[in-house]
Amino acid sequence: MKSIDNLLRTISTVYLRISQVVLLALVLGILLEVFMRYFLGRAFVGSAELTQLAITWVVFLMAFVLFRTRRHIVVTALVDMLGPRVNRLFDAIINLATIVLSIYVLVQLGNVWEFLGLKTPVFGIPDTVFKISPVFCFVPMALQAALNLAAPWLEPSDPHETEHV
Repeated sequence: MKSIDNLLRTISTVYLRISQVVLLALVLGILLEVFMRYFLGRAFVGSAELTQLAITWVVFLMAFVLFRTRRHIVVTALVDMLGPRVNRLFDAIINLATIVLSIYVLVQLGNVWEFLGLKTPVFGIPDTVFKISPVFCFVPMALQAALNLAAPWLEPSDPHETEHV
């Protein structure tokens, strides 16, 4: 269990760093686009493609990071009124539903894989580069949910922590 948790912590840390770099590039790219459009009267051709690609990857990579650290958006009004046993039951149901959803998304991606031959018009980025991003989210997310079910007492380690040996 600990080795799986360590693997997921490493994946989470890598995803966080990649997302930070991509988000920084996205913000700088949009600022450059605004500057070029309003002050130079020219637009950067293909900025929409790059923006869409960056947002897609940031969303899916960070979805796993937030799920792992249990910092994703949740509404807890009902859960807060219930006892700890019911909370554990809801946690189990949510983790099981996450595994089922992950499998469903991966199966659906497999079903449409042969139709992903399109390319973006400017840079010719293959459609698969966009559509493969859920795999990087849902595979580790399902593994984390399975770990949560198997060892509910194990709190996920924080990716910002350093291990003391």
